[in-house]
Amino acid sequence: MKPILALMLVALMTTAFRSETKGSLQISLSNITKTGKINVAIYREGGEFPDDKFIVKTQTGECKSGVCSFQFEDIPFGEYAIAIYQDENGNGKLDTGAFGVPTEPFAFSNNFKPRWGGPTFEKCSFKFEQDKQSVSIAMINSLFGGD
Repeated sequence: MKPILALMLVALMTTAFRSETKGSLQISLSNITKTGKINVAIYREGGEFPDDKFIVKTQTGECKSGVCSFQFEDIPFGEYAIAIYQDENGNGKLDTGAFGVPTEPFAFSNNFKPRWGGPTFEKCSFKFEQDKQSVSIAMINSLFGGD
């Protein structure tokens, strides 16, 4: 009986002290046609997406051309969704108009483009499970035609 108990204890300790597997995630943005800081947030599942309580990491940066990228390090493997917006007027938030429709460029992982209703974690989620993984996302400059 004692050998079984000892094996169970070793297995429990191995699981409890195992380090979390992490990697780097590169987010490549395209279709950038306007100026202003770009805000990128990586979310874990929980609550309503996008909900600030479930942000894993964020970055803000300037993009001078039609494409740019953001590099995130030490992201634990798992399932995530990404939300992005471009703050054209520098007020620190995504501006919206009638019915909550964004008036500034935005984007989501899986290149989800809202049609009838907003994004959900399920529609925007992806599995992050590689040491170095990249995601390509195109900015949405208008929901009413164009790009």
